[in-house]
Amino acid sequence: MILEAVNLTKKYRGLTAVNSYTLRIEPGIIHGLIGPNGAGKTTVFNMLTSLVQPTEGKVLFLGEDITRKRPDQIAGLGLARTFQNIRLFKELSVLENIMIAAQIHKKYGLFSTLLCLPSFKQEEKEIVHKAEQLLETVGLIALKDHKARSLSYGNQRKLEIARALALSPKLLLLDEPAAGMNPNESIELMTMIKNIRDQYDLSILLIEHDIPFVMKLCEHIQVLNYGQLIAEGNPEEIRSNPEVIRAYLGRAAEHA
Repeated sequence: MILEAVNLTKKYRGLTAVNSYTLRIEPGIIHGLIGPNGAGKTTVFNMLTSLVQPTEGKVLFLGEDITRKRPDQIAGLGLARTFQNIRLFKELSVLENIMIAAQIHKKYGLFSTLLCLPSFKQEEKEIVHKAEQLLETVGLIALKDHKARSLSYGNQRKLEIARALALSPKLLLLDEPAAGMNPNESIELMTMIKNIRDQYDLSILLIEHDIPFVMKLCEHIQVLNYGQLIAEGNPEEIRSNPEVIRAYLGRAAEHA
């Protein structure tokens, strides 16, 4: 398993946001997590990346218990994420946004940086090259010198994904990547995510409210309701599950 979550539970005083959630992600899979607002999806993401500590349960990444590790330590191990609300360095260039993330794996120290030693210069060139490659992957290389704030909403989403890829992850968590996109942008994003999975040999876990998007993209899907896992399976199993249809998707889901 790339990642396992075992009986994750998060309680806030009298409220149970997530209850005994279990997850197993295999290599190379695109896994979807769906449910209505307030179902606990983002809380799950925050527990997996240690932004929120679980009340009970544990998270294993590549067999290592990461439950109590810091978020930066988890990122360094190869678990990267995006956020529902885009979090870019908006006054920096598109290229600089990627370079900042890529520096998590830098080998040079303060001494070589201050003296601009050859090792520092060489590694900086490698970081720039990596950043440019990632921008090619997401179709933003022509905008590399533009400030991040000048990008369209859809391109800011792509930049955030590219920045997460700069961490060289083995598992990529995408929090509502298609939010706010029009149908054409969503189709383009779907193709990009599949290409990223194949090109970088990743596993991907995503939260999304666009049900047709999830059904077409994901190979395995879980459904949360009030923090409780109520259904799990492939798209066809989820699409035909009476409880899922009744609780979340409505009759339109049968034709998604």
